[in-house]
Amino acid sequence: MEPLLDEPDCPGDSPRPSPQAAAFELCQLVRSLVVADEASAIAALELAARAGGADAALFVWVIPDDDRCWYRSIAALDPEWSASALRRLHSGPCTWLAHAARSSEPLLVCPSLDKGEEGIERDDALDPPRAIWLIPAPPPRGSDVLGILMLAGKDEQQLDATSRLMPVYRALALGLTDWFQRQGRNELVQRAHLTDRDLDLLRYESLGHGSKRIASALNAEPKTIDCRFHRLNVRLGVANRRDAVRLCQRYGLL
Repeated sequence: MEPLLDEPDCPGDSPRPSPQAAAFELCQLVRSLVVADEASAIAALELAARAGGADAALFVWVIPDDDRCWYRSIAALDPEWSASALRRLHSGPCTWLAHAARSSEPLLVCPSLDKGEEGIERDDALDPPRAIWLIPAPPPRGSDVLGILMLAGKDEQQLDATSRLMPVYRALALGLTDWFQRQGRNELVQRAHLTDRDLDLLRYESLGHGSKRIASALNAEPKTIDCRFHRLNVRLGVANRRDAVRLCQRYGLL
């Protein structure tokens, strides 16, 4: 992916793009995610962070699983800060994730405050403390995943450009969520060797149809349907039909 934003070697070597130019280039970045590989997605995150004045960027894709969560992420500009932020997410109940789970509104966490809006703790556990924009991405329709984009700077003023371009950064968070879902979907299809016939079977199950009704619709025997579900569950690595449906819905297959 060709860089879309100028990256000066040193601060002040060239002026920052105007808000209009930056917004246009960020929109181009979001569109580029449709066909991006991982390296290109990380490059897009880095360029987008620089356009908003951030010196660290992290996007986390959160997959709920009963009493725990699984995380996939990409980071740019400051790997140490991103690693610290990920440790915070893993360490237990996290108000950042709690905010993202209950609201799609971006939230600024400022190091100068004891707490941010809605009781969001500042990041004193991270070194050094920074201002952070938390930009949630609502889950895709029918999915239970959660995306959250984090852009960090030394203070609120440094992230002023992020504030002014917030609609585009919200689109970026959604684009990255879609990108992770596509990656996961492709991996699942390849790993489980999913076919259209398998997905048709799961669609009937998602509608609440039992084996007899599915068998009638597919002109098969109920025991044949049960066997197909059993083999499909093994390939997907799940315990039952309901979990198979939920897994495929998570990745937008149903």
